[in-house]
Amino acid sequence: MSLVLYEVSEKIATITLNRPEKLNAYTEEMVGELYGTWKRFAADPEAWAAIVTGAGRAFCAGHDLKVLTEGGDAQYKDHESPTLWYGEIEIYKPVIAAVNGYAFGGGCSLALACDIRIASEDAVFGYPQPKYGVMSLGGHQRLPKLIPPGIAMEFLLTARNIPAEEAARWGMVNKVVPRERLMEEARATARLINENAPLAVRHTKEAFLKGLRNPDVREGINTAKLISYRLQTSEDTREGLAAFTEKRKPAWKAR
Repeated sequence: MSLVLYEVSEKIATITLNRPEKLNAYTEEMVGELYGTWKRFAADPEAWAAIVTGAGRAFCAGHDLKVLTEGGDAQYKDHESPTLWYGEIEIYKPVIAAVNGYAFGGGCSLALACDIRIASEDAVFGYPQPKYGVMSLGGHQRLPKLIPPGIAMEFLLTARNIPAEEAARWGMVNKVVPRERLMEEARATARLINENAPLAVRHTKEAFLKGLRNPDVREGINTAKLISYRLQTSEDTREGLAAFTEKRKPAWKAR
């Protein structure tokens, strides 16, 4: 059984963590499969956006501590495969997290590494690692970039659960919806994104991410100019301008 499911419909890839009996807690095997899935999505011409979610009643409960501690070894180990949540993978196609249920530890970081987060009303976020004598490797980098540092520090040091509504109040998630509407809302958001020129979306995300890493606004804009010049050579840019002039709907080709 695959630990990560991948399917594409309407130019939207749905990536599902598939270990529901363990609340989708990840193992090294799952991390490896997920890495392969990210590469597949990045190269898939039929997928313009992705939705990441979890099978069953959880998004991802984090690292499987039971597997991790077999043989008495309770220390975290580096993943052999690159991960999105540690920033080792950068994909310029948009990625939406549809967070159902628990998103703990690395599962929380996975959600925060996505571009847009939509949570079910029963979603719960958190970094519980200090309760078990260990620490997060990504939370202290992800959280302060999304919410006020003092609030992020409280969440990390108390290791308490963060309900969906509180997460939304601090900007950890974009929207909270009833669970039965979660995937519908995520797909509606993906479809709205996909109405735009896919290369324009990807170049915008690239400029956004590179700008976040550069505190100098002028340097960030200069980087964006170079990215924009590259975009202007695309068929999609020519099509978009022609469609605007001819007052018709553009036919995007993603090239």
